[in-house]
Amino acid sequence: MADPLNLTRRSLIERMLLVAGVTATGGFSLPALAESAAGNRHLDAQRFTVLSAVADTIVPKTDTVGALEADVPTKFDAMLKDWASAQTRSQVAAALTEIDTLASRANGKSFALLDAKTRHDLLAPHDAASLKVLPADTKGGVATLMGFPNYTNPGYGRIKELVVMLYYLSEPALTQELTYEHTPGEWKPSIPVTPETRPAAGSMY
Repeated sequence: MADPLNLTRRSLIERMLLVAGVTATGGFSLPALAESAAGNRHLDAQRFTVLSAVADTIVPKTDTVGALEADVPTKFDAMLKDWASAQTRSQVAAALTEIDTLASRANGKSFALLDAKTRHDLLAPHDAASLKVLPADTKGGVATLMGFPNYTNPGYGRIKELVVMLYYLSEPALTQELTYEHTPGEWKPSIPVTPETRPAAGSMY
């Protein structure tokens, strides 16, 4: 993903479109995404339920909002429906089915029906294996040129990156998890870090 020290709202959106495999960005905006999310779904009910459980596992609710509270699954689905490439749709669908199959084999039930700890324990090793990066010269095309990692499991890689990026582009994350420091502001050469210290989001607004 992009260097967090140089992350801006625009660069995050550009990265999100790259990960989704968008080749033409005409018509995309965050308001358009929200409008699309209010419409019909792209994923079938089972896959959408699994996506919601995966998103909740990747970004769970703690003392701040999680992916579900930020409406990440519906926005993710809207990305697939209106902007993602056919390849991305296929990879994401296969990755969701794979996670659900792993859960069924290990626990006899859908991933979405597992408790939070069991979901985490099942997804963690799958995450580690899926996000191993293969040598760049084993693939080609636009993804290589633009810097999308050659993940062992590209479908899961896209799911995780999109979940995280959609979360940090949401109003709840920007206002509750991140802090906003007006620039220019008072110069403070040293700021103590406490348990209440949160990451800054000045360039994200």
